[in-house]
Amino acid sequence: MRTVIAVGARILRGHALRKILTLLLFILVGAAAWPVYVGMQIETALEEPFTGYVGEVRIHHAVTRYERGRYSARASSVLHVLGDGLDFEVDLEHRIDHRMLGAAVYSRSGARAPRGEIPPVWAAAFMQARPRADSWLGLGGGVSSRFSSQPVRVSKEDDPGGDAGDAGAFRLDLGAGQGGLAYSPERVVLSFDTDRVDLADGDRRLLLRQLYFGLLVHPGPDGRYGPLPDYDIGLGSGSLSLTRGDRVLLGLDSLQMSSNQNSTARRLDSLWRLRAEALRSAGLELDTLDLNLTALRWDRPTLLRFVKDLEGVRAMSLATDLQTGLLLGMVMEGLQQMVEHDPLLQGYLRLNSEPGNHVRLNLDLGLGGDAEAFAARPLEAVALELKLEIGVELIEELAALVAGETGIEPRDGMDLQAWLDLAVAERWVRIENGIVHSLLRMEDGRLLINDRDQTVLLLALVFGLARGMF
Repeated sequence: MRTVIAVGARILRGHALRKILTLLLFILVGAAAWPVYVGMQIETALEEPFTGYVGEVRIHHAVTRYERGRYSARASSVLHVLGDGLDFEVDLEHRIDHRMLGAAVYSRSGARAPRGEIPPVWAAAFMQARPRADSWLGLGGGVSSRFSSQPVRVSKEDDPGGDAGDAGAFRLDLGAGQGGLAYSPERVVLSFDTDRVDLADGDRRLLLRQLYFGLLVHPGPDGRYGPLPDYDIGLGSGSLSLTRGDRVLLGLDSLQMSSNQNSTARRLDSLWRLRAEALRSAGLELDTLDLNLTALRWDRPTLLRFVKDLEGVRAMSLATDLQTGLLLGMVMEGLQQMVEHDPLLQGYLRLNSEPGNHVRLNLDLGLGGDAEAFAARPLEAVALELKLEIGVELIEELAALVAGETGIEPRDGMDLQAWLDLAVAERWVRIENGIVHSLLRMEDGRLLINDRDQTVLLLALVFGLARGMF
């Protein structure tokens, strides 16, 4: 009996050993074959040409050579940029390492300068930047990249076809940059930052320090990346300086700009905000800048049609007056189509925090009613409230700066005080404790300024605009 049991145990161990060996064999075969499968999938993905648009500029990428091995591959490709006066190609070289769930791709610009219709200064900048990217391509189709560039210093002297007399008139000094790009069917993320952008043209100079940019884009309600997508944008700079010679035309500290847009199939909401801790311009110094604009309940299909029609108008090359009239007509037609959705535009402006030397402005502008009523009496569909508060001290400072800049002296008694007295007499403004106040409201087709009917001014403005429509 014991012998039978021992024999049976040996047989079972033999079967188990064979199963283990068979499993290990399958694993080894799979491990050997998997990189080949990954390489085939990545090759298929990379060899598919890509075409995208940035504004009116078309970007096309195509692989020209692909050499695949078991665990790695090498490829060459061409990036073609066309539009807005540009038509050039850039060579790219790629090294691909096959991994379990995708591939790591190391991309570098080719040794040759960009070819085609590209300003020589741009070509020189590209060769100095030597952009490079390290990417991850997943088997599910997602792409994630980190890219970087070297410092760039180019000037008009880098343009061999330029006028020798203009040498040194243009100069670009761009610090080393780095950023990222991630793409999936659900979102696109793009970021870039650099410590310095210095652009000079003649005696004018724009200098930005600690510049950063971030963009997040979601596909629209139809699931595609098209016009009017949902997005979030962040743009900022530690400091911005615009000078002309020794004069500071504009200076901003801790500049931040943000914008976002969200939509459904029928509705679009968007927000834009600009902030800075300090502002300097032509001798004027303010310690705060805060500007905000919000659009709510805008009809998305109407806006899409307007974007398409606007492209058609731009392609017509019409005279300026005809183009202006046509655009105004398109705007009125678009507003008529979306009036039933009660679109609303809100905004505010804050300048300076010092009492008596500040600006406060609040805006609420909306449309209501129905399309037929708007077509017959458009002004009655407008609901507007504009509230302004500004210190007299700041007005006097601005007037002195304007007089100093233009050299125009007030005459015939029409100086600042005369204008303020006229505005008070006409009830356009009221002055309390050194602060100018004004409240502008529009309702039922009537314009009220500080509760006084000024509809005649509104009609004069409407007739002036309507001249361009006929």
